[in-house]
Amino acid sequence: MSNFEDLSDEIIISIFEYLTLEEFSSIFGQLNNRLACIVFDHPWTQHRLNIQMIAKDDALDEKIKFINDMKLTSRISAIHIRPHCSYQSINEFNKRNPLENFDKLRALSLNHVTLEEGESIFSPECLSKLKHLARICLIFSLKIEQNEYCLRLERLIAQILIHPSLRHVILQTARSLDFSQLQLPSPVEYLDIDYCSFQSLYTLFQFTPSLRHLTATIAIYGESNTQQTPIFPVLNSLKLNLSIPAFDHLLSFLEKFPKLQKLHIVTYSVIEPLSFTSSWIKLITEHLPVLYKFKRESNVPLENIEEYIKLFHWLNGWRSIDKSVPNGSNYSRMTVINIRY
Repeated sequence: MSNFEDLSDEIIISIFEYLTLEEFSSIFGQLNNRLACIVFDHPWTQHRLNIQMIAKDDALDEKIKFINDMKLTSRISAIHIRPHCSYQSINEFNKRNPLENFDKLRALSLNHVTLEEGESIFSPECLSKLKHLARICLIFSLKIEQNEYCLRLERLIAQILIHPSLRHVILQTARSLDFSQLQLPSPVEYLDIDYCSFQSLYTLFQFTPSLRHLTATIAIYGESNTQQTPIFPVLNSLKLNLSIPAFDHLLSFLEKFPKLQKLHIVTYSVIEPLSFTSSWIKLITEHLPVLYKFKRESNVPLENIEEYIKLFHWLNGWRSIDKSVPNGSNYSRMTVINIRY
């Protein structure tokens, strides 16, 4: 049985694991400087730096000074920078304390990052030093720069995706990605892309044999050439947001993943035809034998709600849950979850 000292150690360790750098400094820094030094030097401390909405250089200087004074550069494991789009604190931070110096960094999240900043931060030299980087979230600025923006963006994304330690990637870009510059295998297992086509996904699959979860927004049309991808990744979980009525492409796409266990299909402005709704159980029965969870979100005309729900009442071991939320005067936002038991 654990004694009080062991229990108190566990409590302290749990606190260390969940407090961010800012929370540490606000709780311990002003309370007692010696205690703060002990806390920051504790081997269980998980330092997570979060910079957001810094609109003045002195505030950034103060944070960087704190990092240097406490010798945290080699200890910080996660950095999240969320500046106002009008203030380039990502670039300023990288100039004063380059991200490549954080050699224990495991997670990096950057909001409103410009292409130029991305190219500066994720140079081959920088990436070679970030040997533990496993998670990246990049939300690019909506500002479209000149000078071959699309080609430069594709090269940058390809360079990031092949980083050997990377496993979890979230990308939000101002332009659709086609992955045309990806030439080497990527170790990524989780990928979230907010703007692409089915064709760009087929290109991606040629170089992502380890991919297990994919979230993608299909926002543009494109001719789908599946012949170029003889081997598909063994996806376990898939979420697709359809911004265009690409239901025929969707069926042929889903048939390629017989090991799929969880499927989530979302449409917003697009209304799913009832004739297509009735084909879901046929698709799952014939092509997705191990699927155990299916979630569908769509807009449904009020007069079709009852029929729509009935089409998801599947037999042979399926349990259905549905939810309806008014969405305008003539439609409801329907969410249906089917779980195999």
